[in-house]
Amino acid sequence: MPARDPLSLATVVLLFGGALAAALFVDAYRLTIVIEIAILVIFVLSIDFLVGYSGLVTFGHAGFMGVGAYALAYLSHFLGWPVGVAMLAGVALGAVSGIVIGALVTRVSGVFFIMVTLAVSMMFWAWASKARKFGADDGLGGMKRLDLTAIGIDLNSDRVFAVACIVLAVLTYVFFLWLVRSPFGQTLKAIKQNENRARAQGCPVQHYKVAAFAVAGAVAAFAGELHLQNTRFVHPEVAHWIRSGEGLIVVIVGGAGTLAGPVIGGFLFVLFHRVVESFTAHWQIWMGLMFVAIVLAAPDGLYGRLQSLLGARRAAPERRAADA
Repeated sequence: MPARDPLSLATVVLLFGGALAAALFVDAYRLTIVIEIAILVIFVLSIDFLVGYSGLVTFGHAGFMGVGAYALAYLSHFLGWPVGVAMLAGVALGAVSGIVIGALVTRVSGVFFIMVTLAVSMMFWAWASKARKFGADDGLGGMKRLDLTAIGIDLNSDRVFAVACIVLAVLTYVFFLWLVRSPFGQTLKAIKQNENRARAQGCPVQHYKVAAFAVAGAVAAFAGELHLQNTRFVHPEVAHWIRSGEGLIVVIVGGAGTLAGPVIGGFLFVLFHRVVESFTAHWQIWMGLMFVAIVLAAPDGLYGRLQSLLGARRAAPERRAADA
């Protein structure tokens, strides 16, 4: 069992606590920012589980978001299923997709692995772009949110929906925290560190990798469903490779393999995007420059840099005592 990290607890409490306070008091525009942050955090946590803990660098993870969004749209809008049941089915379909795709892509490694994940994701995007039933490139609106009025929760209120998304983001963080500390998560970390040694000791490496894809696919599909619930609009953009690339950048900038790092990166990405976008239409250029600067200044990510600074501060009194 790995040692507890008090810095991660303080970080996520500060960030999620601030987001919750904002959801309760900010205006309608800033409320959309809070919702966007919560959904992005759920998505990038699923990427971090693959990249940071399983060593599986995927460039097509947004495809699972698309699976969740389109499954929910089809089941609830066209078949008339209750939204809650359709969401559960979409998450299950995301897990099944993870198993199928994981069984395919984990047979290769390196750049071939990355390109296969990208290719599979773009196949789904290409289908969605031509699917006339869902409006093809124009998308399809008129989706319904989950109805919880029976228990006194009105998700049609954006403020209530924002609070719900934050709570779900916290629960997702806790879930992955438990998972990476479990024997399953520790085995994945061992495979990442030395796959050949794990295989030599009798570990079914392929099965663990596929299982990791199933978990990450299910959570990413759930993020896609929340995206659909937020916008009430399904569009092929949700599965585009650019979204996958943005998620991977957020994980790297925040600090892969830390869970708290992607949370920091998710908050930073959305806030910086919205602020810069208000000044210039070329926000991507400034976003790229900022990310390059962060990677150069903090190769281990922002959270890794915070850990280093805290460690140096704690070690300073010990060095002074030793010198004395």
